[in-house]
Amino acid sequence: MTRLPQLLILAAFAAMAALAPAGPPTTGPAASRPAAHAVIITGLGNDKAYSRNLLDWAGRCRAVLTAKCGLAPANVAILTETADPKADPPRARATVENVRAAFAKAKARVGPRDQFILFLAGHGQINEELGKLCLPGRDLRADQLEEMLADLPTNHIVIINAASGGAEFLKNTLKAGRVILTGCGYETEGNQSYFAEFVLRAFETGEADRLKGYGNRDGAVDLFEAYCYAARWTANWYHRQYRADSYRPGGRPQQPDDPHLYWVVRGRETRKIWDRLYAGTRHRSVRPAFRPVRDKATGKLVTTDPLPADLDAEADFEPKWGRFDKHWHFRRMLAETARLDDTDAARDGLFLWQPYKFKPCPPDPAPGEPTWLARRTVLGRPERPAKIKPHGK
Repeated sequence: MTRLPQLLILAAFAAMAALAPAGPPTTGPAASRPAAHAVIITGLGNDKAYSRNLLDWAGRCRAVLTAKCGLAPANVAILTETADPKADPPRARATVENVRAAFAKAKARVGPRDQFILFLAGHGQINEELGKLCLPGRDLRADQLEEMLADLPTNHIVIINAASGGAEFLKNTLKAGRVILTGCGYETEGNQSYFAEFVLRAFETGEADRLKGYGNRDGAVDLFEAYCYAARWTANWYHRQYRADSYRPGGRPQQPDDPHLYWVVRGRETRKIWDRLYAGTRHRSVRPAFRPVRDKATGKLVTTDPLPADLDAEADFEPKWGRFDKHWHFRRMLAETARLDDTDAARDGLFLWQPYKFKPCPPDPAPGEPTWLARRTVLGRPERPAKIKPHGK
């Protein structure tokens, strides 16, 4: 054989090696160092705006995991309502068959000391006893998902279930050693869920680690901090929204032939998020014109506009609570109440939002007690340290 054909053959083998996916090392220090892997699944949106939000959350979740948490891009699989093999990164269609394929690929790569992260968002099922995530084609059942999770060679599993109907999945997925954040923690919560927006912001901004009364300021966002941040923001986000035609004194009633729903949205950051999530829908954020009105309780004429001149300049505030007083009426209903589980007992689940108030930070727990594991779990860090800085101090 002449030298030229030999060189061509060697070049061909080199190209094939470059294109082949790199497997985990079998020897050396890197082989014994645990890694983190993730599968991101967003289901059917059922309307254009929510499908757009789901796609945005999937992309941002991958960015958080790779850029913020240090996961290797090859260790993160994304499955969405529609496939896009040319996207960066490529996305597979979120069918049950493709979900199984993603788990099979993860199983081949995950080691017993590795961390596995599952992110779910979309519409769940609350009308049946078995939890489901609505996907193109057949829905993904909670028992099917648990079979795939149980088949992984690691028990170091984190589940962020931001789908509606998420509580139904806990009947199957609640196991010792796992940390589970559920956006819709009660079984009746089946509306469009927005918990994903705020749990991603917990990592994107890093503010969860500095959250007053809950963070420990150690420079890393653990799952306990991410939960507390997202649970607070989700509840406050709902409670800063008011129906414009009923909220303010003197507001004119909405005309019956107007298809839009008008809202007074309070808080600068809340308004930015609201405008992005509801863009292209019939919901509109407005500042209704003020008209003097007589106070029914005192009989006096109210002539001062209670709203600031520039709503976009108003700082995000803690909403005032009260079950039946003026601060509660006409608000958007809280459609999701997040919970945190890190034991195998459903009774141990933490609900930060109690009716009309937030629960204070639980004291530092002993090993095996609720929130102990979540406080020691950081995405991208499979090791769980025994000693950490106290939270909420």
